[in-house]
Amino acid sequence: MTGLRWPLRLLLLAAALVAVLALGARGVVTPPDLVLVVVVGVALVSGPWAGALIGLLGGWLLDLAPPVADPLGVSALGYAAAGWLAGTARRRAGHPWWWPVPVTAAAVVVARTLPVLIDLASARPIAWGALAWEVLATATVGLVLVGLVGRVEATLVTRRWA
Repeated sequence: MTGLRWPLRLLLLAAALVAVLALGARGVVTPPDLVLVVVVGVALVSGPWAGALIGLLGGWLLDLAPPVADPLGVSALGYAAAGWLAGTARRRAGHPWWWPVPVTAAAVVVARTLPVLIDLASARPIAWGALAWEVLATATVGLVLVGLVGRVEATLVTRRWA
């Protein structure tokens, strides 16, 4: 068996999207962005190009998932940029346990920049408090889940399934 890395990444993206949609359906106003956490986890393990590609795919999934608020492709571009940025933060010799927190927070800011600029240009109100809460919640969840995504990727490589 070879080549399980990309199907597993897509499965992780789909599971993260379902979890975010389920949290939204349960009444959580600003859930942590679990799709971005998967993007950051893949990018920290595989580098900027894989991070940008998985970010593009994750953004497309979000663009197509209900409720659609932004124009098609806005999330995809933001997530691709966030994945590329997180991939450039990869360290070859490993990283300390706290490293996913600032990388995930920076990725959330990058991913949300284009929608905020669109809202500013169209004179729509921006919920700055909700945006700050999303950065904090996603970075906190990223502390645990980015490491798990990295472990899954490393297990695939060590078992030669990737």
